[in-house]
Amino acid sequence: MENYDEFYDFMEQYIDFYNDVCNNEKNKMDALESDNLKLINEVLSDYQVFVTRAELYEKRRKELFKKIGLDGKTFREIVDMETGVQREELENLFLDFRDAVSTAREYNSRSLEIVKKNLKETGMQDYDINDPACYDKSGNIPERGYSHTNLLNRQA
Repeated sequence: MENYDEFYDFMEQYIDFYNDVCNNEKNKMDALESDNLKLINEVLSDYQVFVTRAELYEKRRKELFKKIGLDGKTFREIVDMETGVQREELENLFLDFRDAVSTAREYNSRSLEIVKKNLKETGMQDYDINDPACYDKSGNIPERGYSHTNLLNRQA
């Protein structure tokens, strides 16, 4: 592959980013388990930074793939296109990437389970925490859509 080093270096950076995401997701899960509101707020603030960084990485990835003629290809497809030492190196990189993304998803899933459990304990289990329409942009539950008391719509 032409531009192999550029591709490899970028994917290493992307993996490092996802390892940071894993750490943040674990911190989020630990904060939710602790019921420490200050810690939860800190971790959620960090989370917003990670969302922005993820968008930037994805934009950079698309630009790089287009530049080096891999537009529309998945990482797996790129690995499968290679042979010899480069294929082996990319396979190891792919496995690291897959593991980092999988671990981040697992921590996030466990965090969602904690939130669901906590909502159930407070009598708010009827809310779908995965539904972005559940809350407005201020974090409030619109009265027209939900009849339960909004515990988040209070001064701290």
